[in-house]
Amino acid sequence: MEDPKELILPSTLIVLGLFVFMLPGESDVDQLTPILPYVCSAPFMLTGCFILSKRVGAVEGSKLTLANNLFSTEDYLEYKEKEKARDQQSIGYMIMLGSAISAAFIFGIGLLVLFFIAAMSFGASSSDSFDAAFSFFWGLLKICFWIYVGSHVLIARPWQYFGEMGEEKPVEEKRLVQCPACDATMRVPVAYEGRAKCPACGEEFKT
Repeated sequence: MEDPKELILPSTLIVLGLFVFMLPGESDVDQLTPILPYVCSAPFMLTGCFILSKRVGAVEGSKLTLANNLFSTEDYLEYKEKEKARDQQSIGYMIMLGSAISAAFIFGIGLLVLFFIAAMSFGASSSDSFDAAFSFFWGLLKICFWIYVGSHVLIARPWQYFGEMGEEKPVEEKRLVQCPACDATMRVPVAYEGRAKCPACGEEFKT
């Protein structure tokens, strides 16, 4: 697990982006007024989310191997934890990809609809129709933006630090058991009594 200090830079950028987002901004064009906060804050916020997901959320690959005919229980537990983290991140990547594709699709359809309204509508009602369509598509794009930001947080999994700060997990004593079929040795908890499965040959035996 990375040092919690790695959170400082991306968190600062995200907070700065939120601060810029909250600043009041106005434009001579009414349609641009709601867009300005997103345009100005997006470089900070998206950069911070990208760094957060890459630096903090990196999960190293892990393989189960037998070294010197010995299988480590700690290695297996670490492997399962990393497998769980990768499963969580895969959900985040799917959400990120889905939100990006949806935003591109909505943007393209929105441009076509607005162009059609501007070209085909005439008279006093044209402005109202254009504004209504613009507000609809812009609302969908805003939803995609915040979903995209949230997906990076899911990929980074910053909550992994807070659950383990100041806590020391008790070290459980292990004992060595030998597989009766292939003589492979593995470690199991001292208090465990029951059946075990050899990781080398798959033989099940009683400990």
